[in-house]
Amino acid sequence: MSNSRILIVDQTGQLGGGELSLLDFARHRRKDCDVLLFSDGPFRERLEQAGVSVAVEQGANDVLAISREQGLWSSLRVVPNLANLVWAVAMKSRRSNLLYANSQKALVVCALASVIGRRPLIWHLHDILTASHFSAAMRAIAIRLANWRASCVIANSQATADAFAAAGGRRRAVVIHNGIDPAPFSNVDAEAAGTELRRQIGCGDSPLVGVFSRLAFWKGQHIAIEAARSTPDVHVVLVGGPLFDEQAYEDKLRREADNAEVRGRIHFLGFRNDIPALMSAVDIVIHTSIAPEPFGRVIVEGMLAQKPVIATAAGGALEIIEDGVSGLLVQPGDAGALAAAMRAILASPNERADLACRGYESALRKFSLEACLAATDEVVDVTAGKSARRRFS
Repeated sequence: MSNSRILIVDQTGQLGGGELSLLDFARHRRKDCDVLLFSDGPFRERLEQAGVSVAVEQGANDVLAISREQGLWSSLRVVPNLANLVWAVAMKSRRSNLLYANSQKALVVCALASVIGRRPLIWHLHDILTASHFSAAMRAIAIRLANWRASCVIANSQATADAFAAAGGRRRAVVIHNGIDPAPFSNVDAEAAGTELRRQIGCGDSPLVGVFSRLAFWKGQHIAIEAARSTPDVHVVLVGGPLFDEQAYEDKLRREADNAEVRGRIHFLGFRNDIPALMSAVDIVIHTSIAPEPFGRVIVEGMLAQKPVIATAAGGALEIIEDGVSGLLVQPGDAGALAAAMRAILASPNERADLACRGYESALRKFSLEACLAATDEVVDVTAGKSARRRFS
């Protein structure tokens, strides 16, 4: 470990893919990092349980209220509160020699704070900067700030790095795929987990598939419900809940789940902390995003749970699954293709087992947590070292 001390900034206290990845890194660097969040929630609790120094900066509500779709003028109303937040982060950065922004809103604050605090900045980019995810104004702000202040950009997939460059990003983007610890998945009694879940939802011996994601339109849970209409014996568990003002989408899903064709076969489990057990309990893990996924953490987790995975063929998923070898790929938004892929896997137990085995071996080989942490360490320590040499040369 180097002498680098890091102030890591993230906008949310909720647990998304970017936050789960940060949790691993912060736990790994807990002796020389501090984490600052702009809102409280279960992420703060998990960080504290891991022995990480974490604080929540109050007064960030207006900044957090800016949505990805808002334009420039509607965003300017937060400038007074943004200035206060920037100053607070700059002051907290004085005991660190590196700022590490783990989200787009964190980048905005950290880029400005890095000028005041005279600290180098790394942006860990967990989003695909395209029109399907962000407004033109939000993309322009992020790209300009990154080009201006970021010493390095870490991208969680080549798809993320390519989108950054296509949007005008000129800073070096280092691709570091998320690493995931296989131990929580290896320690599950899959048979017992399956028995318990089936008892809870009352599906008997019917085929069971699972979607593991927050409930959001672009995550495509409605595609899973539509696919279930043409697979009348299949039950679907939706694991996750709405975040970021997405309650209306959950309401829409519940109305669709009450349709006579699928009634009683769509099960809403909400946010859960026992994801390894739930993934081990289902017959197939399905990933249904209709827009390109920056990485696709749940795809790797499903593979580590030794389950066959069906994912949409876009974004980071293309870097995770080799179609027909380590999983199956279907076109985004194609419920018919998803239903056909589910039927094919369920009809062939031997192929299902082979696909799960190959997926597991691929996930272990390509998405090692140790390799991810080592690569991130190198970027952090090199960036901090270059800054120190500039200051003292």
